[in-house]
Amino acid sequence: MVEFICVGGQGGEAKVTVQLRTEFPGLGATILTTEGVAAAWRQEFEPEPMIGHKLFLTHTVIKKCEDYWYRTGEYKFSHIPRPLGSVSRQDQNPPCEAYIYEWVFGSSGFAWEYPRMEGSAGAIMLHDWNNFTTVFNDIGIDAGYDVVDADGGCSQNIVHQFPSLIEGTDEMCCLWKRIDFGRSSINIDWDKVSEFLHNKKKRLINVLRAERYEMLLLAVKYLTDRQHMSGPEIGRLEVLVGDYRRSSLSHYAMGLGPTLKKPIFGPITESLI
Repeated sequence: MVEFICVGGQGGEAKVTVQLRTEFPGLGATILTTEGVAAAWRQEFEPEPMIGHKLFLTHTVIKKCEDYWYRTGEYKFSHIPRPLGSVSRQDQNPPCEAYIYEWVFGSSGFAWEYPRMEGSAGAIMLHDWNNFTTVFNDIGIDAGYDVVDADGGCSQNIVHQFPSLIEGTDEMCCLWKRIDFGRSSINIDWDKVSEFLHNKKKRLINVLRAERYEMLLLAVKYLTDRQHMSGPEIGRLEVLVGDYRRSSLSHYAMGLGPTLKKPIFGPITESLI
């Protein structure tokens, strides 16, 4: 089942559609759930080959790094939505490059300032924001990039469930998530990310599991050095991503029936080659 809900937003790179889904195409398999999932379908305006899968992998690297941060106590609430699938179809007219992630309910476009009684403006802080941006900046991911609308000065690419100040403070609570990991909305220094993965190998394996650590290494290699990856490495990445997606979607009662439906989506959807 794929049911259109509404248009979720549109920017310079892509259009986001909100859908209710029980079917999730992507690397490793098309996965079925028994419970409908509110999902964001982010489709690129310029369908560069494989960009749907690449954006999914970028989002996945960011999400797994965050899993490490909040599991080790840097902050207590996840601020990155789950990536759920991707599509790369150059065999249709027009081509389709898209990826799917967990839809975030809430409001965007809140003000970064509030009026004080004496007439001046006070800066609004998000709970966890400083810790969130610091740990990501330290590994080369600028999570605070592109979060202010250039025209009005309000927030963008942040969705908050309760965008109001905690009484007696200049802070809003931790129920917010950072969205949009398109090429113009996030800055990533992949050399620093790779350095982090290698320097923290034992700790990352202990916290995330060896399979997830291997997936991170292969995903970063695919995004930065695809031409030097072997066929077995790409196949292994697809297997690891498929397992990760099944785990993510198990929160929504993953179905027990067949999960691979190549006659519908075709091998170009399932493969990174």
